[in-house]
Order: sequence, then structure tokens, then C-alpha cells
Amino acid sequence: MSASYATAATAISRRESFLPDCQASRYASLIVGIAGLLNTAVVSAQEIGLTIGRIETPAFSADNISGILRFGRVTTLDLTIGELSLGGNLLRKVRLTCPDVRHDQEQLACADGALELPAKVPVAFVYSSKSKSFSVSFTPANDEEWRVQSELRGSVRSFVLTVTNGSVSRFNAWLPKGTVLPRAGSITGKVAYSGETGAKANGQLTISDLAFSDPSGLHAGEKISAAVDFDAEQRRNEWSWRSHVEWKSGELFWQPLFMTGNGHTLTVAGTLDPRGVTIDRGQLALAGVGEFTIEGSIERATAKIERATLKSVNLDMAALYSNLLKPALHGTVLGNLRVAGHADIDLMLAHGEAVAADVVIKRLSIEDNERRFALFGLDGTVPWHRDELKAARLRLEGGEVLRIPFGGFDLPLETRGIRVRTHDLRIPLLDGTLTVADFATSGEGETWRWRFTGGVTPLSMEQLTTALGVTVLHGTLAAEIPTVSYQQSTLKVDGSLLFKVFDGAVTARNLVLENPFGLVPRLTGDLDMRNLELDLVTRTFSFGTMTGRIDADVKGLELVRWQPVRFDARVASSAGAYPRRISQAAVQNISALGGAGAAAAIQRSFLGFFETFGYSQIGLSCKLDGGICEMGGIENVPQGYVIVKGGGIPSINVLGYNRKVGWDELIDRLKRVTQSNVHPIVK
Repeated sequence: MSASYATAATAISRRESFLPDCQASRYASLIVGIAGLLNTAVVSAQEIGLTIGRIETPAFSADNISGILRFGRVTTLDLTIGELSLGGNLLRKVRLTCPDVRHDQEQLACADGALELPAKVPVAFVYSSKSKSFSVSFTPANDEEWRVQSELRGSVRSFVLTVTNGSVSRFNAWLPKGTVLPRAGSITGKVAYSGETGAKANGQLTISDLAFSDPSGLHAGEKISAAVDFDAEQRRNEWSWRSHVEWKSGELFWQPLFMTGNGHTLTVAGTLDPRGVTIDRGQLALAGVGEFTIEGSIERATAKIERATLKSVNLDMAALYSNLLKPALHGTVLGNLRVAGHADIDLMLAHGEAVAADVVIKRLSIEDNERRFALFGLDGTVPWHRDELKAARLRLEGGEVLRIPFGGFDLPLETRGIRVRTHDLRIPLLDGTLTVADFATSGEGETWRWRFTGGVTPLSMEQLTTALGVTVLHGTLAAEIPTVSYQQSTLKVDGSLLFKVFDGAVTARNLVLENPFGLVPRLTGDLDMRNLELDLVTRTFSFGTMTGRIDADVKGLELVRWQPVRFDARVASSAGAYPRRISQAAVQNISALGGAGAAAAIQRSFLGFFETFGYSQIGLSCKLDGGICEMGGIENVPQGYVIVKGGGIPSINVLGYNRKVGWDELIDRLKRVTQSNVHPIVK
């Protein structure tokens, strides 16, 4: 047996380096090596025992090999390998059996063998000792076959791997840990290899219904079908290669991008060495979107991007959004936009992360289909670096936020990583100006936040309320904006927000707005209003005529979807000396809110001849909770509560009788009394 073993070992040790990661070629090398060994051992004995301590080749190593070849009417083979190492994976007690071995002086064949790994895989092989050619096929499933054929011409050996419906998940054990793992899909096609030094390889493969994911869930694919062809040539320890991939169908999520459709192509060329893969030139063409040029390198050990650049010129931003970004942004504030414009992009990655980018923006417009925000005519350049301070300059023609339009302005930016800063901005807002003294973002990881301070120069309340689609108010609004911050979908005002309106002052405190651009925004806070001119207020709301001044406090205000669900509010006359008059129309409207006693008294007495009346105090309160408003006034009386307390000549008292009123009913009353030519209806 020693001479036989030496012959077989020579065949096994031949360096067959193509497809070093392909399990079919490794199994083939193992089986053929054993077949050569057995073929040289065919003698007239009834039974041959085989024991080998170790076989080692570039493709595999095997320890503790033992087997029996039995001769008779039917020759059988039963071989066991104690440990089999394939590509860093260790298999124990591997068994090869063949119930019918056909052999002669030139050929050894097994048509119905099995390889147990430990799962049993049907195997067939034919080995010719004369031509040194062989064919090995594996059929793990009824419709799946992996076939390796090899010929030796002179000193050059060639291999052809033919795959029919090969399951891609069979490669999972050989993929680096933490990378994307196929869980479904098949491969059909051929791969050819020839030579040792100066070897060449080429292949054409069709991938069908590929599905994969990684442990983090940030990279996944479903029902992907593609065609792949490649060729490669070896120079010493390096392979030069070229490949072309045509995407035919399927869905791919590679955070933050989502891609679907068909007709996308990827053409790349580069080198492969023991350390990694280098892409010297590449072109990615996304159908309907644009083309990207690619360069970079990938570490083989981790399958991670070591470095890469991605460039595109005149990229169609509308197509980029609709085809790649929109599906990934579904359910967010950016999930339903109209986008137009173009951009040039130059992106650099290192160790799997973006480190630098240069973006040229050309007439970019972004408009939310729900009219929450819009940007029009954005132009400029944005250089960015993860670790270096960069200066960008943009010009915006205009836009709107919550349907409030603003005009064009220059936007200088300082960027570094996720930090962005600008200052001294003057943004035209209606007929006034929004000033931003300082705006800055900060954060770590996925936590992002921003803050700014500024103010609003006087602008028309009529224009503002018309834009908001609420009751038209008259007068002007001016405000001082303290520090406003945003973090985790929550906007907070750190301090008091001051407004000048109705010739008085409004202070907003403890303001918190959650999910401002979401489906269910929630606003909480407190309001203090001082010295509001009643004449301006009542004329604005067509409430009748009242002169004087009022103070108002709203504590614990809570709005959900911009509708009040809870507050404790009180309105009262301001302190001080000033004219205090109320018209009949105002009396009747106030009466409609709390009771009809005053209106009826006017109609039954001489007071009906007077247009206005004097008063000394006005007071009304409403505590809203659970859809019910608990009402009160200046003071309580047996009949109810006092809303207007008379004073001067002539004077009148207005009482309220309903202590608890449904909020919807109260709003309905307000709507009726503020409409012209509508008489109050008291329930």
C-alpha cells in the first residue's frame, strides 16, 4: 500500500487553486484524491483496508482516514474521515459510501454514492487514471445538481463547475460572521477555470429569488433575480477580474436606501489578493435615476468596505427620491414629498462609514404633499467632512412652514460631522422678518438635536392668520424668541416666548411640541396675556363692540392635533382707568354663552333704547377636561355667576346660568354668535 499511497498523495497534493471558497470544488478534490488512491490499490484481494493519518492540500485537509474496499460480485466502498477541514470549517466523522464501485485498470466509477457531512448528499464520480480526468456530481435535492469536471492537458488542469438550481444558502457556513446570509435563492450556470501560474477563469450565472439579511436587520433583500458574468486572470498571488451584473427584479434594503425595479446594471473591474478586493473602476447605472462611478476596496476577512468613492453628475433628484429614498422613508415626515431638481455628488467612505462629501445642488425643490413644509429653488455647494470644519453656502428662493410662506435668503453654513451651524440670518416672513441669531445642531450616534435663538419683527396678523387658515385677526405681531431646542421629535422653548398683539403682550411659557410634523402633534404650555385692547379683539371676532382692556391666563394648555383637550383659562378686566363700554350686540352674544337673562331684560325694558352700556368688570373662566367646560365668572350669585358687572349710566349686569357646557357645544355657540345676522340660540 505504500506505493499506492504515494501515487495518490501526489495527485491529491496538486495545487488546484480555483474557487477556494467553493464547497463543490473542495468536495470534488477530496473525492477524486481518494478515488485515485483506491484505483491504484485495486488488486486481487477480496478486501482491502485503508488507513491514512493525514492528507493536506491547499483546498482541504483530512485526518484519521480509514476505509474498506470489498470485492465480489459487487464492489463496495465505505470510507470514514475523522476530521475534515474545509475553508476554516471543521467537520467530524465524514463518511463516503458507494454500494456499487465499477473499476478496471483505467477507470474507477461510482454512480450511486453518498457523502454524509452529517447530512447525506448523493454523489457520483468517475475517475480515469489514464487521462487524469474526472467528473464529480452532487445532488443535494431532486432538482439541484453541482457538477465538477476536470481534464489534464499537458501540465495544465482545467475545471468546469456546472450548477443547476444550486441553493445559495449552502455557502453560509463559509461566509464571515456578521455578514449578510442568504436564506433563499438559487444559482444556475457555469464557471470555468484552467491553469496554475497565469490561471484564467470565467463564468456566467443566473441568480433567482435570492433573499438575504444580516443580524442587525439593516441589510436585506427579497426575490432578487440577476444575471452575472465575469472573467479573471491570475498574476502571481493576485487576480485581475471584471464582472457585469444585471438586476432583473427584486427588492433591496441597504440602510438607508431601498431599491426595487429592473434594468439596473453594475460593471466593475479590479484585483483580488489574499488581503482583499480592489475596485479600480466601476459604473452603477440605476434605471431612471442616473449613473455613478465607483472605486474602492473591501477587506476579505470581514467583507467590510475599507475605502470607497461614489460619484454622480447631474443626478435626477426626483427619480432618486421616488425610486430609492421614498420607500425607506415611509411613515416619516419625509415619506410623502414632491421633489424636483438635480445634484452632483462625490461621496467618500472609509471602514464602512461616510467620511467626506461634496454636493452641488441645482434648483432643488422639496414640497410636502400635506402642506406642512416646502423649500423652493435651492442652489449652492455643500462640502462636508466627518472630522474637519467646512464652509457651505446656499441660496433659497423661498418656501413655507405650516402654510406660512417665507421669502428668499442666503444660507451660509459651517459643517463638521453631524454638526451644522449658522448665524445672523434674516428670513422674509410675510410682511415682517424672522431673525435667527444662532442656529446649531449637535449629537452623537443616532441622537440628533438642534437649537436656535431669534425674533420676529412686526408682521401683519391678518396675513398670518389667513395663511394659517384660522379666524382672521387684525393688528401686528412681534416676538422675541429665546432658545428653542429640538431632540427626539420634541421641540421645546427654553424660556418665555414674547408676542406683541392687540396692543398688549402675550407670554408663552413651558412650551413643548411633540411630533410637530407627525400625524398626531401634541402641544403643551401656559399663556399669559396682559392689557389686550378689547376693541381690537371684539372687532376681530365680530362679537359686538367693547372698549376696555383685559388680562387672560391659560394654564395647563394641551392641544392634540391642534385641538384643545385640556386647559384652565380665565379672562378678567385689566387694572387701571380706561373707558369701559359694551354694546347691545356684545351683551346678547355674551348672554348666549352663559344664559339669556340679560338679553331678555334689555328687550323688556327701557334699556333697549341704548346702544351701549357701562360696566365695571368683565370676567369669564373655563376649565376644560374630558370634553366638558366648567364655567365661572367674576363672582357667584344664586342664579349662577356674573360675567359682566355693571357700572356707570346706563349699566347692565350679564349673568351666566350653565355651569357645565360641552366643549363642542360651546364652540358651536361661539360660531353662531360671531356670524353676522344670526340671532343667539340658547339651549
